[in-house]
Amino acid sequence: MRETSPTARRRRLGAELRRFREAAGLTSYEAAERLGWASNSKISRIENGRISVTWNDVAAMLDLYGVGPGEIRDRLITLARRSKEKSWWQPYSDLLDNKEYATVIDLETAASSARLFHPLMVPGLLQTPDYARAIIARSGPLALDDVEIERRVELRMERQAVLAEGGNMHGLWVVIDEAALHRVIGSPQIMRKQLRHLSSEARRRPVTVQVIPYTVGPHASLAGAFGIFSFPEADAGDVVFVDTLAGNLFLDRGTDVRTARIGFDHLRASALSAAESDDLIIRIAETYE
Repeated sequence: MRETSPTARRRRLGAELRRFREAAGLTSYEAAERLGWASNSKISRIENGRISVTWNDVAAMLDLYGVGPGEIRDRLITLARRSKEKSWWQPYSDLLDNKEYATVIDLETAASSARLFHPLMVPGLLQTPDYARAIIARSGPLALDDVEIERRVELRMERQAVLAEGGNMHGLWVVIDEAALHRVIGSPQIMRKQLRHLSSEARRRPVTVQVIPYTVGPHASLAGAFGIFSFPEADAGDVVFVDTLAGNLFLDRGTDVRTARIGFDHLRASALSAAESDDLIIRIAETYE
């Protein structure tokens, strides 16, 4: 299993710190006030795993929450120190055009399950190298040389390790629009191979694929792609990402998460069943010569 990402460590630490704060009967405002911090937003960002926290701050929080010397305190302080370690993707950091992409990769690595909607293409976790290469070569305003394209393809394939046997992600539910199956990316041969791969992954991995057919008409997310990541920690909330022209947005407020869950449930209900979707994917694959 790939080493847990710094994001996963921060989220696990934050969930445990939240649990101890609540057990101590303190609100985030009260905790921040007693710690002498200017705003309770720091408590919130730490508990949601959005920022790294020094071991000194963790020690001060644990003192306030009544967690004295012992195994639990030592483990949490060690977790705080490890939350600053580098992610597995650091050798590719020069390729990450923005922090949002790095955050998506860290969330994938940390998540125990994910729900993704893509209206126009097969998502990266299920792409073949040739399909990914065709997308990467044409994406962005700047032309990429062959070496950089190949490294970006390699990074995308490395991301798929979360779905491999022993990987962290134990469930992936993907809903795609039928348009993604008909949009020719690269060549008809590449599309045929990609769609067969999509079918194969849904049969042998912890992956469910559903297709929203053209006949449905308007559906719950004509606005664009989004995803919901869930994590193994009992107290860790879901994180929603929304793909926009200006970059990815990350949302973890309860109302935003509930809206995304309801939207995804509507998409699943609008889509063909997994078996029907597989039949459609195979039929369309056979049209590519």
